[in-house]
Amino acid sequence: MPDPIVITVTAIPDPNTQDTLIVSVDLPTVFLSLDDLDQVRWVCQDGSVEVIFAPTTNPFDPNASSGGQYQTQANGSIISGTLAPGQLNADEELFNSYKYSIVVRSPDGKRAGSLDPRIKGRRRRVYHRSDIDD
Repeated sequence: MPDPIVITVTAIPDPNTQDTLIVSVDLPTVFLSLDDLDQVRWVCQDGSVEVIFAPTTNPFDPNASSGGQYQTQANGSIISGTLAPGQLNADEELFNSYKYSIVVRSPDGKRAGSLDPRIKGRRRRVYHRSDIDD
């Protein structure tokens, strides 16, 4: 299985408030493929991270009752797993777009912030890696 695509989450204190973090990511939109067995790893050195998908539109889990939340400890990381076929368009060329939220809490728990990036997924390969091309 290929290495996950790493999304680095950064959170800095908002100079205008005492309880808010300004959250950013190095990849605001990530393109994934079922054929490539793509996964995402969210990494944050600035606190604990919660990644939240709406349960019915979680691209990694088609079961609405299992939820769409992934959490880390402070300075940790979390891996998504591969895309769920039932969440993707039947047309292998078309991307589905999934908005999700990233919430970061500072290690002391006094500050928090959020951001809403996107994941785009499809069935057909996105990346043409040499290690799987013949």
